[in-house]
Amino acid sequence: MNDLTKILFDYFKDNDIDPNKVANMIEDAKINVLDEMFGEEGEWVLKKLGSVESFDKEKIFHSIAQTSDSAEAKMNTSDVNIIVEDVLKKMKSIKRNVYPTKEIRGYVEEALEEEGYKKVLEAYKNN
Repeated sequence: MNDLTKILFDYFKDNDIDPNKVANMIEDAKINVLDEMFGEEGEWVLKKLGSVESFDKEKIFHSIAQTSDSAEAKMNTSDVNIIVEDVLKKMKSIKRNVYPTKEIRGYVEEALEEEGYKKVLEAYKNN
């Protein structure tokens, strides 16, 4: 057990913190530490397997466009851009610079639902 793990383990054990709460606290800490490390250097994505990469809104654009095509509910460029802008607004409202992939996917799903793209939303969820 490394020093940091031991400190955390002792803290959680001494304070009798529920394991589910521990998992949430550790996930939040990971995001907050990375956010502090990157500071104001743009937006970053925390990937599912733990790597961090620069945020690229074009990836969201292409993901939505491809999903709409495969769902046979073609969205034009303007429609997709509206969804991307909705996602960016949600990200900015969080006031941090590191976003887990799962969180961004949630914002895309919310935007698709709010804008009425039910068929694309269902296809996106199954992607």
